[in-house]
Amino acid sequence: MVPFIFLFLLGIGLTVATYRDLQIKEVPDTISYGLITIGLLGGLLHALLETQTSILLEHIYGLLIGLAIGIFMFYTRQWGGGDAKLIIGVGAILGFSLTNLALLEFLLLLILLGALYGRKQFLLAFKAHIRTKQVHRLRITLVLTGIVGVLFLLFVNFQLKVIIGFTLLSLYILTYSWIFMKTVEQSIMLKTYSVNKLTEGDWIAQDVKIGKKLLISEKNTGVTLEQIAALKKSGVKTVLVKEGIAFVPGFMLAYIVQLILLFTVGEELFVKLFVFV
Repeated sequence: MVPFIFLFLLGIGLTVATYRDLQIKEVPDTISYGLITIGLLGGLLHALLETQTSILLEHIYGLLIGLAIGIFMFYTRQWGGGDAKLIIGVGAILGFSLTNLALLEFLLLLILLGALYGRKQFLLAFKAHIRTKQVHRLRITLVLTGIVGVLFLLFVNFQLKVIIGFTLLSLYILTYSWIFMKTVEQSIMLKTYSVNKLTEGDWIAQDVKIGKKLLISEKNTGVTLEQIAALKKSGVKTVLVKEGIAFVPGFMLAYIVQLILLFTVGEELFVKLFVFV
């Protein structure tokens, strides 16, 4: 079980991050780096006190899982850098092992509760998006991968079954998270901005050209002050921008529900449900 002091400090970090995200749509790096530091140093201290190296490894594994998710969500342009760094901090605090699935529980709740952001417009866009050829091919690939993975489960030991099962579950979560985020992007997040209202870090959602000259590529992870100045100088009036949604409150909501489950249902039952003991 994750020590109470870790849960307490994570709660403080997410509370501050949520407030800042709602206020200025930005999560200070100090919060994310602070959570990462607490997770690793706290894990090291806990490991020394209990004389168990595995405790520190749990926090390292959690950080690596958070890092993988953060990189995936950032470079597919679904999260900003603040959200991506925050999930790394959450992973470092909660940790991960075959008997500590608190991070997995958090991620599942984050996906499920993310649906609360959806509205009628989103649901219509989701139904349309999930029927596209690209998503259809992706879902077929996912099903075939799942079938192969299940066949492997018949011939491996228990530990490999857990690893393969977790990998397959992660693939499904990441795939449908991508579908969800792309739908949010298409139905809610794209807005036309006046160049005068652009701020450093805004994500341009469409190439900006003057004739054949490319001023800003949609592949940029964030517009710079120099690029904004170039737009104004070139006489560009408006650009299409991906307006960020405050995802961090979803982190906080998932964490609150997780705490409720922890103190009512208990971690042991959750572990049994997900490792099929």
